[in-house]
Amino acid sequence: MFATDSLRASATGMEIVDRARRRQGWTKTCTATWWQTAHTSRATLRRFWLGKPIQRDNFIAICAAVGIGNWLEIADTKLVPESEPTVLEDWGEAPELDSFYGRTAELNQLVEWILQDRCKVIALLGLGGIGKTTLAVMLADQIQEQFEVLIWRSLKVAQSIESLLGSLLSVLSSSQVAVSPGEIDRGISQLIEYLRQRRCLIVLDEAEVIFASDKSKSRPGVGRCREGYEGYGELWRRVSSDRHQSCIVLTSREKPQEIALLQGENLPVRSLQLRGLPPQEAIEIFRAKGYSDSEPGLTELIALYGGNPLALKVITTMIQEVFDGNVVEFLSQSTLVLGDRLRTLLQQQVNRLSELEKELLYWLTIEREPVSLSRLQANLHVPPAASSIVEALASLERRSLLEKVTPADRVLYALQPLVMKYVTEELIEQVLDEIDAVLETQNIEHFQVFRNHSLVKPNAPSNPDDRSAYQVLARLVQSLQREFRSESNLESHLLQIHGLLRKRSPLAVGYAGRNLREIFQALAIYSNPSDWQDISIR
Repeated sequence: MFATDSLRASATGMEIVDRARRRQGWTKTCTATWWQTAHTSRATLRRFWLGKPIQRDNFIAICAAVGIGNWLEIADTKLVPESEPTVLEDWGEAPELDSFYGRTAELNQLVEWILQDRCKVIALLGLGGIGKTTLAVMLADQIQEQFEVLIWRSLKVAQSIESLLGSLLSVLSSSQVAVSPGEIDRGISQLIEYLRQRRCLIVLDEAEVIFASDKSKSRPGVGRCREGYEGYGELWRRVSSDRHQSCIVLTSREKPQEIALLQGENLPVRSLQLRGLPPQEAIEIFRAKGYSDSEPGLTELIALYGGNPLALKVITTMIQEVFDGNVVEFLSQSTLVLGDRLRTLLQQQVNRLSELEKELLYWLTIEREPVSLSRLQANLHVPPAASSIVEALASLERRSLLEKVTPADRVLYALQPLVMKYVTEELIEQVLDEIDAVLETQNIEHFQVFRNHSLVKPNAPSNPDDRSAYQVLARLVQSLQREFRSESNLESHLLQIHGLLRKRSPLAVGYAGRNLREIFQALAIYSNPSDWQDISIR
């Protein structure tokens, strides 16, 4: 019946293979394990999904790789002339995926927005390591057949808008195109014209690199294109508002300002904020590492890391290496390990914050539980206008660093565990640096974090055994003991700081007096109540 050396899948066969690859957690064409197991190529696998004839041996091997032994039920019995693929594909720097876990609801939502609602621009947003790029690959892989052109470009090298436009236009025109700095508007217009003529799907990955840092600014401006990259803002505006039949998907840790202004539930511009994987989906990561569903401690470990896929992969490897795979033993250490890669991603995001944003991040870390806007405002040593705090909180949310909790019609703000862990480390390092600078210069003006933040949760009961309220203080005391080594040496330096704070104004001292007194108590350094009478205690 199948005398030909080439075979293609029937419509029913495609459905069977599609269900089989989903059970494996594989994408259609971006999971390297698939074509490698079948001893074929990615291009051949793509032809299979396009319904094109491929060599008989490759067809059988592709089916076998996903556990289908009876390839006869997959093959189309009708012989048709071979034709060339109709989709123009340029995957650029898109990563190859080993596996894909969960995200079914998010994937279905994106497919609906693109294919049914015909959205023009979609932003995939989330914390580093949360799986934005992976989901974008899966999305493009699944719906590529609905488009005439698929182009993937990574912006992580911060390529100029001229370079990006030239690259896109070169693919769409099948000829080399260069766009000069004075031709950006014309280049965007040419791109829009191609997007009108052909249905294109363009993915722009890691767009956060083109946004300006607010580190030196008091007012946040998240998602604002940095100097020299303003053309990207015009690109978002034009693609969002001009008439065409295509879609641009971008991934970013920050929401572009233009998208924040143009998006809406019934508008062609949308954004999707990715959260951590729920336990029933995150468990697949552990299965791939050889764990069973009944392994003790997995649910607690997933919750500890907020379901962050990258963090779970990193810590699972570490548990296998250090604790011989024993999750419960790791959890007994009562610690949270970031790993170098995740720490770097978080550092990049935090380093972009304005001073007010970072101050709020520190306070959310000190509080360690969801708090209200009024509580945050009361905590600030010199609070700005309420409108500035609201803007800063909105900015932190757009940067994927903040989460809102809404119990009983209230709005509270909190941090994910991974963000809180990193910010705690940075807060401690900053305070240590400030203490060193004050001791070296004998000038308390170097106190910034130490003056503007309480190391003990405000209004906490006087009970150092309350680990949540006193956690930051405990970490700082441990760091001080390591740095100064001997108790006498540490005590003498702290007494110097005590003397520098005496008879200074409450504004100059801020929380520093209270913090120092808490450190004295934690180290059991003897002092009389009278020793603190001329030091402002907030």
